[in-house]
Amino acid sequence: MKGYRLKFVETGKVKVEPFEVREPLEDEIVVKIVYTLISNGTEKSLLRGDEHTGKKFPRIPGYSGVGTVIKCGKAVKEFSVGDRVFVAKGGHASYNIKKTSFCEKIPDAVSFQDAVFTRMISFPLLALRRAEIELGESVAVVGLGQLGLFACQLAKIAGALPVIAVGNREVRRNKAIEFGADFVFDPADPDLKNKVIKSSKITGRAVDIVIETSGNIDGLVSAMSYICTRGRIVISGCYWQENAKPIDLLKVNSLGISIIGAQDRVRLPYNSAKGNWTMKKDFKAILGFLNDGRLTPSLIEPEYCYPFDAPDVYNRLLNDREFPLGLIFDWSLIE
Repeated sequence: MKGYRLKFVETGKVKVEPFEVREPLEDEIVVKIVYTLISNGTEKSLLRGDEHTGKKFPRIPGYSGVGTVIKCGKAVKEFSVGDRVFVAKGGHASYNIKKTSFCEKIPDAVSFQDAVFTRMISFPLLALRRAEIELGESVAVVGLGQLGLFACQLAKIAGALPVIAVGNREVRRNKAIEFGADFVFDPADPDLKNKVIKSSKITGRAVDIVIETSGNIDGLVSAMSYICTRGRIVISGCYWQENAKPIDLLKVNSLGISIIGAQDRVRLPYNSAKGNWTMKKDFKAILGFLNDGRLTPSLIEPEYCYPFDAPDVYNRLLNDREFPLGLIFDWSLIE
């Protein structure tokens, strides 16, 4: 059986290539993919060959897919042919062959269009777990791409009071309000520090938690100006490029500020613990929130594309600042 997949061949170059869909190993399933979601920041950095990406070519991009199980390995008990599933780290392809530990069933009431965002949502969810947020604490989200918008919605679910969103595009700030932000600010505002602190005074002090999703050192430096004593700054965005600006370590030390890394690789592989759930357990939680309507990815208003248009799509990603907030490849268009 033949499938198709996307490949980053070299810096800035993408192609669509055929591949033979192999039989699953005993602990694997084969999934006929309907949609895969582009991770704008990560895939842009990988395709550019930014620092800290390893500059590895060729490589298969993509880590969020949804589809239907068509084959199961002999030892698979959790899934059956016909199950609708989310697949992590399967790549942009018309078929994914993955171990069951990377897959999760999608509830009947959850659409493929919403479920394809599951892994993207898991990143800010991990950040909030690492922050060990408590009801009534104030949360500022810096950066309003997909990570930041879902961080706003998750913070609201977790009981943040208030949720403050900081982003440099008006359209994204307006979108943050739809995702539950109580206040939105432009990082270029010269009075940003005072406005953020004033907004967080509902809890009696400066911001308790900052979720930094922009991957830009400016966002982290700015957060240092409005974080409270013993506050927590959680880094959720990927810092793919070298950072030239220093962090005020004297302030970190004297105010007892915690700077916490929340890169996905710090997840526990087994046996979830407080502040650190496994990938599978977080997927179950996210799909549950999608099922009961507390998470609403449809607000992203993603654009859908034909996979064979991928070279043009990634050229837009590299060069067009107005690239869609969410872009999904529709593999159902390929027969």
